[in-house]
Amino acid sequence: MPRNRQDVPREERIDALLAVAEEQFMARGFAGTSIAEIARSAGIEPGSVYWYFRSKDHAFAAVLNRLLDVEVERIAALPGDPAERLFHALDSVERRRTLHPCVAERAPHAEPIMEYHERLHSWLHELALAAVHDFVPAADRALAADAVVATIEGGLANPAPSRPTSHLVHFLLTSFCRDTPLPARTEFSGWVAPLFARPNLG
Repeated sequence: MPRNRQDVPREERIDALLAVAEEQFMARGFAGTSIAEIARSAGIEPGSVYWYFRSKDHAFAAVLNRLLDVEVERIAALPGDPAERLFHALDSVERRRTLHPCVAERAPHAEPIMEYHERLHSWLHELALAAVHDFVPAADRALAADAVVATIEGGLANPAPSRPTSHLVHFLLTSFCRDTPLPARTEFSGWVAPLFARPNLG
């Protein structure tokens, strides 16, 4: 016999609602998704959504953080060098790239989305710092990581990119290399350009 909704633990109810909200946001974007539609798809009254999320911005941020939680844990457990982990992370966020222009648009106006954006930025910056560590002098590593993250965020915010963001990041990382080239990893969907060491100009 199915359990009454009130018999389901709150965390399970939130998780089920977030799964529905994720489908809606992925299919329709932020602007095209309504609380009423999320509620209808979840089989609850629209007002019930507000028991869990104060606004659509809060629901969107909760979906984004739920996705990021999974990816942070997954990427941290991957073997391989730091550049590989960075590109695995980039492949992951690119698969949901339709959400990123919404993040860029809403973050200045909605604190929960800005907090998510700052969390994503910090994670990518940490991965980028590790990726450039062996190719950039210590004094320039933070700047190099900032350049990598700015390239990622700019590429993801573009709703109609002319090339994959991974190609831009690949080019940028390669430009940091001096004597040692980055390893080629053709198994990544966007990481297919040949890698060359940058000549040592010193």
